[in-house]
Amino acid sequence: MKPLIDGRHPYGNINPCSASDVADKVLNEYWDIAESLGIQSFLCFGTCLGFVRDRGYVTNDNDIDIGILGGLEDLTAKLVKNGFMHRRSYGKNRHFLKDGILLDIWFKFSCTKFLQFFNRIEYKGRFYEIPHPVEGYLTARYGDWKTVKHRRVWEG
Repeated sequence: MKPLIDGRHPYGNINPCSASDVADKVLNEYWDIAESLGIQSFLCFGTCLGFVRDRGYVTNDNDIDIGILGGLEDLTAKLVKNGFMHRRSYGKNRHFLKDGILLDIWFKFSCTKFLQFFNRIEYKGRFYEIPHPVEGYLTARYGDWKTVKHRRVWEG
């Protein structure tokens, strides 16, 4: 897939790294909603990688990835009520769009051994949960996660 001229992905989202203030706002709004429902959330996939390795969003990642352990239906309803546009579902995984930022919520995981406990990471004065131990999680997911690997944005 080729990028659109304005830098948006065909799904309508913009890269969180290129609009970090907007992405931060969306992430914090999500986090507040999940906390209000008592839903355990944690950063996963590329968002976890970026916050741990790069202290922010991964340059070429097109979304914010959040994992949850329960409360999917209540969370979906409250996100929609608060202006998150439900784009699509894959099984129990949900994809939302807000202010041009794609937020992916992952509910089903193949490797749960890193989800028994959580570490916390600080980003811009706020704390977020991440899998424990995070180094083991990132190694299992990416192998050599400490080395930045560049890929072309929006091409698959």
